[in-house]
Amino acid sequence: MDRRRLLIQTGAVAAGAAVATRMPHLALAQDAETLTFWDTLNGEPRSSLIEGLGDSFGEANGVTVEHRGWTLEELQDTLPRSVDSNQGPWVAQVNNGESLQGPMIRGGQLVDLSPYIAEYEWDSFLQPSLAARCSYSADGTTFGTGQLWGIPSEAEIVGFYYNRQIFEDNGFEIPTTVAEFETLLQAIVDAGVTPIVYGTADKWQAIHMFGEIHATMTTREYLDGLIYRTGDQSFEDQSIIDAATKLVEWNNNGFFVEGFEALSGDDAAALFQAGEGALLMQGSWQAPAVKESLGDNAGFFLMPPAEAGGTVLHVGGVAIPYSITTNAADPDLSAKFINSLISPEAFDAWISAGGLPAGEISADKIVEGTVDGELYAAWNSALEADSLGHYLDWAAPGFYDELTGQLQSLLGGQIEPADFAKALQTFYAASFTS
Repeated sequence: MDRRRLLIQTGAVAAGAAVATRMPHLALAQDAETLTFWDTLNGEPRSSLIEGLGDSFGEANGVTVEHRGWTLEELQDTLPRSVDSNQGPWVAQVNNGESLQGPMIRGGQLVDLSPYIAEYEWDSFLQPSLAARCSYSADGTTFGTGQLWGIPSEAEIVGFYYNRQIFEDNGFEIPTTVAEFETLLQAIVDAGVTPIVYGTADKWQAIHMFGEIHATMTTREYLDGLIYRTGDQSFEDQSIIDAATKLVEWNNNGFFVEGFEALSGDDAAALFQAGEGALLMQGSWQAPAVKESLGDNAGFFLMPPAEAGGTVLHVGGVAIPYSITTNAADPDLSAKFINSLISPEAFDAWISAGGLPAGEISADKIVEGTVDGELYAAWNSALEADSLGHYLDWAAPGFYDELTGQLQSLLGGQIEPADFAKALQTFYAASFTS
């Protein structure tokens, strides 16, 4: 079986590739006078920041720029249909891999950004390992190589925010190994405090929790092979079974906030930011809100390795990249707009807001003893060590729903870890053809 070839169930690979790879300068957008862009920046302070960048670009280029922020699920559902009906935006965040990027390329809905790489020096902006997460072959069947289809304005890494006051009051210390982390979690339970706050009502956080545990048990060869479909990797790997076993164990030990099944990611963040719980499992995008709520009382650390000095392939990498859709009346202007979102001015704006821009953070921007300082130091360390993993839902078309559904069954006690791994592999294998 050639695992680099996706089963295109629509039968539209060749036609889609032909549309996607040409430059659609004559495509008609909903409003040829307005550069519209959609993304998942739908809450403060990130929405104001991105809209401010849009306004600055509009003023400098004599164009009206309109922004719309969606939830991830809304954007993923709405964007392809909107582009098909010629009502879509010029520029949009298109989630990596088979979450959305691959299907939209195959559907002829995205513009190849490769012609703009030299003009804007995007090859020097992204390390090769990060650029791979925004790349696909021209026909949209091979992830991680080929043409560039998107540029991220932010980086992402998942870790744990912690409440410094709770740590200080109880003599808790930042763990350096998984064993120390589990000892810490049990000590938090014994102190009568909620250990980890997170929620799975909107599904995606279950992927992150499982992914972080798996990140301590896997290798670069296995994880890249699984996501980029190289080699002959399988979800029925012992590391998947072991991670599922550990996830269930943590749940049974009471390490997760009570009622996490009914909490959304936003609900969980709000609880932690109100002082509930010692830890919040969340991504770097939450840092500004955590800082605003807890101030100097907030900190951040990454999942520790299985053994001291070991590697953890942390969930994350780049934020959802911005792509040009085939609805764009002016792809050249759209590319210029995307470039403005990664300009030095934009980089500094993200830093000022406590966000995590893509790229290394200079030492003068890192303030020790602060939540954003600890986040930036952790990001630089992961970047230097090439220890950024992936989001597992990138692995196959429709895999997000399959993975989250199986995680729900796993945490609910309906299936065993081995059955969990087998179900994922069955779905994954059915997404490929010989």
